[in-house]
Amino acid sequence: MGELFYYATWFFSCKFLGKRKPLQSVVFITDQCNLNCAHCNIAKNGTDCTTKTYEQVKDDLEYCYQLGSRIVDFEGGEPHLWHDGNKDLNSLIDLAKQIGYHQSTVTTNAALPITAKSDMIWVSIDGMQEKHDEQRAPGSFEKAMKNIAECGHPNLNVNMTITANNYEDFEAVAYMVKDSPHMRRLSFSFFMPYERRDLCVSPEIRNQIIDKALALKKGGHDFMNSYAGLKLLREPSKFAHKRQCWISNFILMDETRLEECPGSAVGLCEECGFGMAAEMTLLWKLHPEMLKAGLSVRS
Repeated sequence: MGELFYYATWFFSCKFLGKRKPLQSVVFITDQCNLNCAHCNIAKNGTDCTTKTYEQVKDDLEYCYQLGSRIVDFEGGEPHLWHDGNKDLNSLIDLAKQIGYHQSTVTTNAALPITAKSDMIWVSIDGMQEKHDEQRAPGSFEKAMKNIAECGHPNLNVNMTITANNYEDFEAVAYMVKDSPHMRRLSFSFFMPYERRDLCVSPEIRNQIIDKALALKKGGHDFMNSYAGLKLLREPSKFAHKRQCWISNFILMDETRLEECPGSAVGLCEECGFGMAAEMTLLWKLHPEMLKAGLSVRS
């Protein structure tokens, strides 16, 4: 009840009093990764890697909390690789709870055993075995399936990044998630061309994927993406001026503090493929579909 009251007062202060307070924070804690994904512009390996200290992450969390954020997503690189002395990823999850965050999430490639005790886990799956391994690393799909099955987390969800290389696997991944006792929901986004534009799907293929997702939802598939959010993604240029991406703020590895999605800083809003950008736009309108999806995935 206390959390719902906070969200209600947050919405009132932002919608009617003109405040701009994030509700969710994405905090990058390491750029070290055990994979080398074709579509990633963050992760590094070898001597180029950097990892934040416990105190740096603590400063990040306290800063975001003071801004108003109450949900934190730990990202990398691979968050399970983070450590500082005897502290590991779960130390950061415990810290977030101590500070006062309502919920924490971890986004992982699941190539390592999933030990995070966050309220929710997002596993990145980018196709069935052949396409996933091609986009990420040989053998990574098999490792992910094994670690998902063994982790036993009650709120494990899958996120798929749609690219020109894997879009044909979208329906198969949707059915895999639906039929799995270990995976709860599927969310998907279209590749954002921070770098490699060759990985972008065409507008025609984007619409085919959205049409397929809408049909699958009607058939009982439990996507995180709402009907209304999917429809917005058809033509992102039409909702770019209505977007409310400040609802999530970002703390990058170099401690750059962004008030909204990094795509905004490089001018990608007109071609946004980030599914949650559409959902945040709907949240601002208190759209019932988005509210239902958001509450259910956090429960």
